[in-house]
Amino acid sequence: MISDFFNSIDKLNLKIDEIEKEIEIQAEKISEEFKKKSTKLKENENYFLSGIQYGVPLKSYLITSKGIEVLGEEVIDINVFIKEVINFANNPKRKIEVLKELANHLQKFHEVIATKKI
Repeated sequence: MISDFFNSIDKLNLKIDEIEKEIEIQAEKISEEFKKKSTKLKENENYFLSGIQYGVPLKSYLITSKGIEVLGEEVIDINVFIKEVINFANNPKRKIEVLKELANHLQKFHEVIATKKI
């Protein structure tokens, strides 16, 4: 009976590993889409990423043609930024929520670029 518990726990752990891998894959796809879209921005254009947290304290992040900008700080590569945002969300459920937030922003960013309402 005890061995059944260990087997069940091992299966759960494998499922979590699979979910974490899928989160990485989706984060990479979202990163690539943000990068593609950001290349369509002009020098003076940006998109505000509200509600996304990269660390403490909460800051304002802008997607520009150069990457992710924070006032008074260095530009962050989009891939690095999204990877860190996902890592900051320290459990699979929160990581999936962050992916949803990023996907929502990606959709809005796409719409803004398509209509050039920046």
